[in-house]
Amino acid sequence: MAKEDLPFINTELPDLVAPLLQKMLNGELLSGEEQRLLEEWKGRSEENKALFERLGNPVAVHEMLKAWHEIEKNRELNKQRGMNRIQELLRTPTPPVHQVHFLRRRPFRYAAAALLLLSAGTYFYTTHQNKAPQLANTNVIIAPGREGAILTLADGSQVVLDSLGNGVVANQSGVQVLLQNGQLAYDGSSKETVYNTITTPKGRQFRLQLPDGSKVWLNAASSVKYPTTFAGKERRVELTGEAYFEVAKNADHPFKVKAGDATEVEVLGTSFNINSYPDETTIRTTLLDGAVRLNAYQQSQILKPGQQAVVKPAKAQLELVNNADLDKVMAWKNGLFNFEDASLEEVMRQLERWYDIEVTYAKGIPAIRFGGEINRQNTLQDVLQILEKSNVHFRFEDSRKLVVIP
Repeated sequence: MAKEDLPFINTELPDLVAPLLQKMLNGELLSGEEQRLLEEWKGRSEENKALFERLGNPVAVHEMLKAWHEIEKNRELNKQRGMNRIQELLRTPTPPVHQVHFLRRRPFRYAAAALLLLSAGTYFYTTHQNKAPQLANTNVIIAPGREGAILTLADGSQVVLDSLGNGVVANQSGVQVLLQNGQLAYDGSSKETVYNTITTPKGRQFRLQLPDGSKVWLNAASSVKYPTTFAGKERRVELTGEAYFEVAKNADHPFKVKAGDATEVEVLGTSFNINSYPDETTIRTTLLDGAVRLNAYQQSQILKPGQQAVVKPAKAQLELVNNADLDKVMAWKNGLFNFEDASLEEVMRQLERWYDIEVTYAKGIPAIRFGGEINRQNTLQDVLQILEKSNVHFRFEDSRKLVVIP
C-alpha cells in the first residue's frame, strides 16, 4: 500500500521527521529548516508533542527499544527456524540467516520511525481514510491481558495460578505439580492415568511443560487437557483455542493433538501452532519446524515447515496453504496483534479474548479490512483510538461491553 493510503501516519514521518529525530537522539544540531519542520510536526497534534517529549526522556527511549528489540528478536527466530528446516529438507545450499540486532540491521532513521510507531501502536493502517471522532467514554481504561491460568486437577478441584509463587501446587498419585517462574511442570510418574486441564480465561495466557518435557504456550481463552503421566504408545492431548507447541522428540511414542471434533495432528518432534477457537470458522495448523500429519474428515495431509493446514468444519474440508505468514501466526506469542488482511470481526474477536470484553454491533458489521501490527501491551483504549483513525467508531455501554458503530 502506498504511503498516501496510510491515514494513521503523516506521509513525511518516515522520510522527513525520523531523520531529524535521529539527529536529535545523536545529540547533533539541527539546521534552521530542520528545526522548523520538526516544530511544524510537533504542532500538528498533542500526540506528536507528547511523543517528542517522550523521546527526550532516555528512560522512555530505552524501554521502547527493549520492547521493539524483543518483537524483532522473536520474529527473526521464527523465520530462521523455518528457513533452516526448509534448507535441510531441500538439501539445497542457501545463504545463512543471521540474527542481527535490529538497530544494526536497519539504518537508524528507521529505528527512530519504529519508536514513533511503537509508542502509538506500531505500523497500523486501514483501507479507509476517513477521520473519526475521539473514542467515547475516554475515562474507560482496560489493561492488557497477563500471565495466569486455572489448573483443574483429576478430582475436579481447581487451583488459580495467577498469584501463586514458586513451589509445589499439588500432589497426584505420586506426581508433583510444580510452578516455576510462571510455568507449570510435572515431576514423578504414576501407574494410574489421571488427567489435568489448564485453562486460560479471557485476558490471560500461560506456559506449560508437559510430563514428557514438551512445552505449550496457551493463548487467551484456551485450554489443554493432558495426562499427568504419558503411558502407552501415544502421547495424546486435547486443545481448545490456540496454542504453540514445542514437542519433545520420541519416535517410539508419537505426539497427537486433538483439536475440534474431527481434527487430529500427529507429530514426532516439532514446533507448530494450532488455532482452533470455537468461534472461528476454521482450524489452522501451522508448522514451523519438523513434520506433522494432519487428519480430518477422512483426509490426510503431511505438512512441511512454512505450510499451514486449514480445516473448514462447516464444509468438512481440508486445504493446504504454502508459504504461510509465520509473522501473523506467531504474533500473539511474540506480544503482538497482527491484523494483516483481517476483517473487523476477526479483529474484534482477538480483542474480546485479550481484554476480556464483550463486543456487539449497533447496525451490522462494517465491511472493513485492516493491516499491520499493534503491541499487545497497549491498553484497550489505546488500541481503540488507533482503530478509530479508520471508518469505524466505538462506545462503551458499561466497563466491559463495547459497541461497534459504523
